Parts: sequence; structure tokens; C-alpha cells
Amino acid sequence: MRLRWKFFLILLAFSLIPLVVVTGITRRHVVQLGRAIAGEGRTLIAAIVKNELRQTAEDYALVLRRSKSAMDFSLSVLAAAAERTLAEPPGRAAATEVYRATDVAADKNAPPDLGQGESYAKRLAGGGQERLAISSESPVVYRPPGTKGKNGEDARLASLGPTFALLRAELGDLLLFASVTLADGSHVSFPGHAGYPADYDPRERPWFKAAKAAFTPHAPTGGAVIWNDPAVDAATGQVTLTLSKALAGPDGRFAGVASLDVPLAQVLQEQEIASQWSEAMRTFVVAPATDPRSGASALYVWAQRSYEQHAPDWKSVINFERLTSNDTAGFEAFLATMARTKSGAADLPYKGEEAFWAFARLTTGTYFLCIVPKSMLSTLAERAGQDILDATAAIVRLSGAAMVVVLAAVTLAAIAMTRLFLRPLLAMLDGWKRLAAGDFSARLDLRVGDERQELIDAFNEAGPMMADHLRLQRSLDLAQEVQQNLLPAAPPAVPGLDIAGTAIACDETGGDYFDYRAVARGKEICLDTAVGDVTGHGVPSALLMATARALLLATEDSETPAERVRRANRLLCRDVGDSGRFMTLLAMEIRPEAGEARYVRAGHDPALLYDPETDAFEEWPGKGVPLGIDPAYPYAECAMPFARPGLVLAIGTDGIWESRGPSGEMYGKARFHASIRRAAAGSAADILAAVLADLTAFRGDCRQEDDVTLVVVKKI
Repeated sequence: MRLRWKFFLILLAFSLIPLVVVTGITRRHVVQLGRAIAGEGRTLIAAIVKNELRQTAEDYALVLRRSKSAMDFSLSVLAAAAERTLAEPPGRAAATEVYRATDVAADKNAPPDLGQGESYAKRLAGGGQERLAISSESPVVYRPPGTKGKNGEDARLASLGPTFALLRAELGDLLLFASVTLADGSHVSFPGHAGYPADYDPRERPWFKAAKAAFTPHAPTGGAVIWNDPAVDAATGQVTLTLSKALAGPDGRFAGVASLDVPLAQVLQEQEIASQWSEAMRTFVVAPATDPRSGASALYVWAQRSYEQHAPDWKSVINFERLTSNDTAGFEAFLATMARTKSGAADLPYKGEEAFWAFARLTTGTYFLCIVPKSMLSTLAERAGQDILDATAAIVRLSGAAMVVVLAAVTLAAIAMTRLFLRPLLAMLDGWKRLAAGDFSARLDLRVGDERQELIDAFNEAGPMMADHLRLQRSLDLAQEVQQNLLPAAPPAVPGLDIAGTAIACDETGGDYFDYRAVARGKEICLDTAVGDVTGHGVPSALLMATARALLLATEDSETPAERVRRANRLLCRDVGDSGRFMTLLAMEIRPEAGEARYVRAGHDPALLYDPETDAFEEWPGKGVPLGIDPAYPYAECAMPFARPGLVLAIGTDGIWESRGPSGEMYGKARFHASIRRAAAGSAADILAAVLADLTAFRGDCRQEDDVTLVVVKKI
């Protein structure tokens, strides 16, 4: 039997008998009930609106936090690519096609795909807009008037095109322009365009000056990622947020700045949120502050959509507003709630009109804020109340005649209700099929006025969120691929040694590190290996791990482990500063012919030696603080014998023995020793596989909570 007939029969059966019994009883109470519901409806709707508005603020704050992480990482990737390009000889990029802004503007030499971009509308001084001609395949090089670049500089900048295209593909609409500006004024931008004002000099822009001021000479990473205040883009007139990061040249000095421009509208997503609520909704990025003139508490508005109208000229400075409310006591309570909780909502006046305020924390000291006028609620409440009163009046008028025509009325109502009930369900089913097929633009334009509306609204919110999550996941997948390429693909071939190693991250990216390579000591081939563990895990730890790896590899093969560690620690301390992050490390050099291992411990767990002949385990001694804490720490080098065939040396991270099983018990070093003992007769790869298999079996269905890294060296 079809679903509509089931609904029809149920409605028919449950309508006839109760109608006869309760008609006389309910006539007197219907009107009273309708009036009570209409009176309390406004309060109920207000509570629902406040809760939903708070949830909306939380959802979009989460999206903004994840977008910020992706943008920070993308800018670091661009900066690294630019620094590598600057370090290459000028002739390396000579074959790259170079498009210059002056030629493109004069239509002398332009990219083949140059055309009007849909998202690149340029605001005109007299009002209106015109499309900016851009190239989505080739960057364009620009020089300020009166400047001259070095020989081959344009080709080197143009060779960054593949990196620009990769970032554009990953970030999508989040990115307006990506650019690299050198200290001499040379500037390359992607998508390529020639829409620069006649007196434009990128070195005079606030984002360039801020990155240059934050630059640390001779630092391996140039400088930190800086989020600058909103400003007007010179080419399009759009208000943007610019991320900038200083570049270090091959000599360690300031070489320029890499930057990403993000449209303010993409950050605030006001139109998208307003489509779910009201066109009168306003969104802000704010920070609590004190008004210097009055001393009163206020919210510093760091970003809002109206800044686009306040600053029509690219040279104009945006006057940042301070947000407050006429209800001083309520506003102070709202600020106190901000300081105490991650999200919340309140009733406060906004520009003289009663409104709902909802916030969610973005980062320490900054919040995403939504404000919706209560006028939207008044219309909804009045309409709902009137509908209820009209319905009750109709019930009273028709109850007498209902007994006569009840069968026909119930039959028609059952059929109509069945169709009305199933229509949204069928539309939702079709919409979910479109989402499953990858169409995240699927929306339901339905208004049903009951609990099904919540399902419809949830569906309409799911598409954009799924698209954002997919974009963020792709960015994290790129980060994971980059990090995996930093780890050794295979162990080196060192006579007299059998070597194996692996690193398993608990997130998409991890903070554990290992490396090994063959180095020459005179006529002897030796093994140079290192295992490290950065505090925490995820993208920040992965970036610090990559920095430490580069510092350890940027040494001479003739240096001892202690010399390499001391140099890496001194440079790493400059990068981490007061961030509180550090890295434990065990760096070792094994000389198989000499039968000796020389190593340095920097706060890491000791290396573990197993002797099958005596069935004894020994933890090799040594002391030292983790890297990134004391730049002048005198790391000492230790030496231990490693000569007899069959000896097994294991260097791991605490993610092994601190793993927990279903009961909460740690794996522990005793189980670690037992796993090595059972597999000691096999190869280094067999020992490594045995430890990982035993660890996985012990953990069961529990999630891996920390990165796991292990290097095994066996004397043969």
C-alpha cells in the first residue's frame, strides 16, 4: 500500500470518532486556547530566534577559523616557493614567458586567455562598475614608475605561475589576488592584470610595510604571517583583507613580501547569512576595546561590509568604527559574557532599534558578531498570532456544520494533507541525491510552516558547509602530501647496517620527524639519522617540523652531530621566540666499521639497544634540553659501542609507549621491549612491522592520539 493511502486511512479513522465526542467540550475552550497561544507565541519565537542566531554565529566562526588556517598555510607555501626562486641563478627561468603590465595595458603582448573576470568588477569614481581584464593562466609583472629591476628578475617572478595556479585552485573564491613584491619594487600578481593606477607603488602599501617591519634578518622563514587591517584594493576598488609575509633572500636579508588578498565579502559572508534571516542583518568581526575619548567600553569593528562604501578610493584610509549600544548595562553584561564564554546571544538596541545580538569566538580577543533587528520577529509573531485566532474562529463557526459534512471534509483533507506532506519530502529526497552527486549548489525553495521547515533549512545550510569542508579538506590533504614528501622514501644503503623507519601522524599533518642518510667519513660510509618530536600536532607542528628539518639538513657533511644540533638549535630559537613551542631530538651518527655510535640527546627519550645474546636492553645515556628553548645551550656528544652483529638499536617517540588501549592503560615500554625481543631475529623492517602491528592490536578501536615515529637499525 502506498504511503499516501496509509496517511488517508489513519486520518479518516482518527477524525470521525474524536470529532463527535469532543466537539461539544472543546467549543468553549478553543477561543481561550487560541488567545493564550497567540500571546505567548512572541516569547517562544524570540527564544528560538536567539538560539538559532547563536548557532549561526558558531557555525560561521568555525568556517572562518578553518579558512584562516588554510590561508596561513597557503601564504607560507607561496613564500617558500618565492624564496627558492630568488635563490636560483637568473638564467634558470629564462624560458618563462613574461607578460608586463605596460605591454598588457597597451595591448602589445598579453596572455592568450586575457578576458573580463566575473568576480573582478572595478569600481569607477563616478559610480558604476566595469569588468577588469584578467588572465587565469599567467601572472603579470608590474614595476612602479621610475624603477628598474635586475637582469632576469621578470622571468624569475613569472616562473611562480604554477605555484599561483595551485593556490588559486585550492582557495577558490577566498582568493582575489596572490602576489610577490621585491624590495626594488618588482611586483608579480595572479590572476594577471594591468589595472594598476599610474602612481601605484606596492612598497607603499600598509601590508608591505607591516611585513617588512616584522622581518627578522637571517631567519630561515623570513617572518610571520601578518593579517592586516581592511584596505581598498588598487585594481578593483574592493575592500580586502591582506595577508603578508616577508621573504628572506639567499643572503638572509629582506628580499620582499608575499601576499594574498581576500575579499571582505568572502570573510563576512553577510549575503549568505542574511538570505537565511533578514536583509537587515549585519555581520562584523569585532574585538572588545575601551573608547579613548570617553573611557566607555566598546567593540572595535575590525571588519564589516559597510567599509566598502566608506572607502571608495584605493588611497583612502578606512575609519574603523566602535560599536556600542544605548543600553549601557546590557552592553556591559554582553561584553562580560564575551569574556567568559565562547558564544552567546542577547537583546540589545542597535542604532536605536531593538535587535538580537549573537557572537562566537574566532581567536583570542576577536569575535564574529551577528545583529538582526527584532522587526523581523514582530511580523512573524503577529502573523502567527492572527493565523491562530483566525483558525480558532473558523473552528467555532464550522463545528456545528462539521458533523453533517464530516466524511467528505475528512476525505478531501486527508488527500490534500497527504500530498502536501509528501511534496517537501520528495523534494528533499531529490535535493539529497543532488548533494550526493556533488552538486553543493542544491537548494530547496519551500516554506511549509511546521517541523519540516527545520529539515528544509538544515538542508539549505548543509550545501555551503559541505563545500567549505571539502575545500578545507583539500588544503589539509595538500599539506599532508607536502609533509610526506619531506620524509625519506627509503632507507639508505650503508654497509654493515640494516635500516628501517616510519612516521604515522594522528592528524592529516603531524609534528614527529625522522630522517636518515648515508654520509662519508673518510673512506667509511656512515649512517646519519635523527628522530624528533614537536610539541602538539597538526599544521603548526608540521610547519615547525619542516623548519627544523631544513636547519638540520643545511649543514656540512663533515660536521659532527653536536655541531649540527647546536647550529639548528640556535637558528630555531630565533623562529619560535616566545611561542612556547619546542622540539625534542635525538641526532646520531653510526660508524659500522669503527663499531661506534655518536649521538646527541636534546630532551628526547634515550635510544634503546637490545643485545640478543644476553637478552638485555640498555637505554643509552645523555642529556640536553629540547631545541628552541636556549640558543646558547652547549649540547654534548656521547659515544657508545655498536660493533657486534645482531645488535638492535631503536629510536622512537613517546607516541608509541604512551598510546592507550580501550581500558585506558598505556602501551608502555615493557610491551615495546617485548615486541622488539620477539622480532629481533628478523630484519630491521620486520622488527619495525612487528612493533607497529602489536601497537595497533593493543589500541584496538581507540583513536590514535599522538604521532608515532620509529627508526630501527640492526648491525649485520
